[in-house]
Amino acid sequence: MNKRLQELYAIHWPNLTKELNEILNNEDLNQKPTNPLLLSIDETKYLESDVKVMILGQETNDWGNNFTGNIDEILEIYDDFYNSGYAVNTYGGHFWNGINRFSSLLENKFPDKKISYVWNNVVKIGASGRDQNHPQNHIYSTELSNFKVLEKEIEILNPDIILFISGPNYDTNISKILKGVQFSHLNEGFSTRQIAELQYNKRKNIFRTYHPNYLWRNDINQYFEAIINSIKL
Repeated sequence: MNKRLQELYAIHWPNLTKELNEILNNEDLNQKPTNPLLLSIDETKYLESDVKVMILGQETNDWGNNFTGNIDEILEIYDDFYNSGYAVNTYGGHFWNGINRFSSLLENKFPDKKISYVWNNVVKIGASGRDQNHPQNHIYSTELSNFKVLEKEIEILNPDIILFISGPNYDTNISKILKGVQFSHLNEGFSTRQIAELQYNKRKNIFRTYHPNYLWRNDINQYFEAIINSIKL
């Protein structure tokens, strides 16, 4: 799977590198692109698991500072930050604590299952610097033109559950990268804006809810339990 992921990224890399370097060298553009979020998994653990989960946030800013163009180095950033356990065990913050809460509730629901997780983002290329949110259009449009890889990442990793904790304001972004995706009402206790079930490519168990920054202020367990109770394995 890692080989297939790297081959996927390599296909897009020449054009992406050219476009991002042009932004880096353009003195009129103050916001610069950081490195793309490139996935790397522990294949043995992932393949031996009974349930495979992909969790997607919004975007990763300051991911190794400015775009470097070195795939191997960028993959190593992911390994060091996520696969090592640093993100969920040490880094902390509302987002990672939210992922920990979801995984704990999911594992309590399915105690007889071995579950593995992959972290991903809706927006794959953020802005360099820690105080940014959604990247400006000159960065995001470059991603859409040169690095729409989520569909293939899903195809390669074939997760049993996909959870977007990106919030409803990123639904437009999701629609741009998952062809034909539809958002529907999941639970009578929640609006579609609060929790949505996604129909995409005949896959089961795809959900979207708010970012953990919101969920921690609004009974995060209630949201996650509504989703987990709707999962069909």
